[in-house]
Amino acid sequence: MSQAQIYLSIAPLSQHEAGAAAQAVSALGTRVIRLIRQPLGGGMCLAAIEAERSMRSESPVWCLERLAAGIWNELGRYTRITANWQEGEEDEMWWCLEEEDYRRIMSSFRLTTRRRV
Repeated sequence: MSQAQIYLSIAPLSQHEAGAAAQAVSALGTRVIRLIRQPLGGGMCLAAIEAERSMRSESPVWCLERLAAGIWNELGRYTRITANWQEGEEDEMWWCLEEEDYRRIMSSFRLTTRRRV
């Protein structure tokens, strides 16, 4: 079983939503190492989440889409997510999840009812 290093950048979020996003990542079996809230003004922030995950047979794309679905489900709305994935000595992979990805991914993942953020 290998370890994947994951870096998520999520914005715009309220300070409270940043914490909720990190909790959603953790609830999906990914260890959150650090959450950084970078102020954007107007009470909003960019959440930078550094995390790691033990990989089994899942693909990086499936794992990241599941994490994105968990975050969006928890927030109850779309927010842009960019992701960096590094597994072992393999090359880094980058994604930027936009609104069309949100619609596609959320229709694919049936998750539990979100908590009120």
